[in-house]
Amino acid sequence: MQETTIDWTEVIARAPDGIVCADERGRIVYANPAAERLLGRSPGELVGESFPALVVLPGVGDGPWWDEGRAAPERAIGHRKDGTDVPLEVSLVPHGGLSIATAFVRDLSASDRSVTTKLLAAERESFLSMAAHQLRAPIQPVLNSLRTIERALALGKTPPEGTMARALRQTLRLGRLVDAILSDAAAIERGTLEVHVAPFDLAVFTREVVEDFRLAAPSQRLEYHGPGDGVRVTSDPDRVHQILISLIDNAMKYSGRQHVVTVEVEASESRVRVRVIDQGIGIPAAEQASVFGKFYRGSNVPSAASGLGVGLYLARGLALRLHGTLTVASEVGRGSAFSLVLPKHWPEGKGAAAPSPRGNQDESRPPH
Repeated sequence: MQETTIDWTEVIARAPDGIVCADERGRIVYANPAAERLLGRSPGELVGESFPALVVLPGVGDGPWWDEGRAAPERAIGHRKDGTDVPLEVSLVPHGGLSIATAFVRDLSASDRSVTTKLLAAERESFLSMAAHQLRAPIQPVLNSLRTIERALALGKTPPEGTMARALRQTLRLGRLVDAILSDAAAIERGTLEVHVAPFDLAVFTREVVEDFRLAAPSQRLEYHGPGDGVRVTSDPDRVHQILISLIDNAMKYSGRQHVVTVEVEASESRVRVRVIDQGIGIPAAEQASVFGKFYRGSNVPSAASGLGVGLYLARGLALRLHGTLTVASEVGRGSAFSLVLPKHWPEGKGAAAPSPRGNQDESRPPH
């Protein structure tokens, strides 16, 4: 009896369901034609893209984007290139000791159209929550600065030194943040977010963000620990600003005014790290792998606490886009420490490395 030789490559290529292989960072290394059709991509176009950004799964946390418990099918949203979304069923299978996993992806749009409506409603709610979360912190410093100027002028006095410059800086920063929310929310989710890279001093930049929060919440104990200047990086300052807003705002929300929130800046030869440390309620150990998942809400978070759980999800997406990492260490009842690590220099050949288009600026100052 003659043996039959099976061409498994051809079998996978002809499979009706999508089959995607991605590495430990979620970067796609293989996608069969069905996966390309599902996500609206041309042949070979998916390779190199971020699978977690294109296929949004619930509760994807820090570290590897899969875990052993994800082999069972789960509902997800697939982001197509044309901007439309498709409801999917996804099973993730890790490959033993290899730093790679395979995702089996099935289109649910024909069999369960109600899923699309529900998930898109959640996406809209996510966008509104993100807008409120991102705008709440920078608006108050602008108002405080303007009120200080108004009081001084009403008394016939000159506003305190630096107040006008601070108000202008905060207003420009707020304007760029609004632009980002309106134009970049979907791009963050699809992994197509543009960045505008420029050199700036991360220590000076972070101290100014901390000072803005102090003006917005003078009763909150907020401290900066680190060098006054001299921490030069090349990255996107506006995206870094968005991440810091999320981390500091989150720390203040769960710490309470009686506890100190500390922001630390450290630098090594090739990397920089910003840590935001609080003394708040902490995150249960069993939930820390899910803290960066979309809509994550800790089981110990008071029901009255605001937010839908999108700030950390987006902050981690931004950190990955900047070729960095965002991690957490936490203990219930003792607080949490979120660490943002970025390369000092923008990696060559990684795209979007053009200088910021916001005009010629003094490189010793961040464009904000």
